Amino acid sequence: MGDLEFHHIGIACRTLEVERRDHELLGYRAEGEVFEDPKQRIRGLFMTLGAMRVELLEPLGSGSPLDGYLKRGIKIYHQCFLCSDISRSILDLETSGARVVSPPQPAVAFDNRPIAFLLLPSQMLIELVERPR
Repeated sequence: MGDLEFHHIGIACRTLEVERRDHELLGYRAEGEVFEDPKQRIRGLFMTLGAMRVELLEPLGSGSPLDGYLKRGIKIYHQCFLCSDISRSILDLETSGARVVSPPQPAVAFDNRPIAFLLLPSQMLIELVERPR
C-alpha cells in the first residue's frame, strides 16, 4: 500500500484518567498533553512505551464515534498509519475494497493535518494521517 507507516493504536475508554493510570502502571508515559477535538467529538492523549504508541480516546459529549464501541465493550478502536498523500492512499485502499467512513478533515491531534477513517473488508477500522509537507 505505498508508503503507509504505522503510527499508533487507538484505544476507546470511558474515562481518560483511569485508562492513563492503568497504562502508567505498565510503563507507558504521556507524549504531549491531553487534547480535545470538538469535530471528532473526542478527548485524547498519546502515550508511549519504547516503540509502542497508543492514543487513549474518551468521548467528548454525546454522539461521539466511540459510543458504539464502548457500548459493546470494544477497547481497540483503530490502527493509524501515516501517509504522504492521503487522497492517493484512500484511492489505493478503496481499490482493495476499503470503504471511507470519515472523509479527510483537519485534526487537532495532528496540527490540523488531514485525517480519514476507512473500514477494511475485514471490518478493521484504520485511520490515515497525512505526513507534514
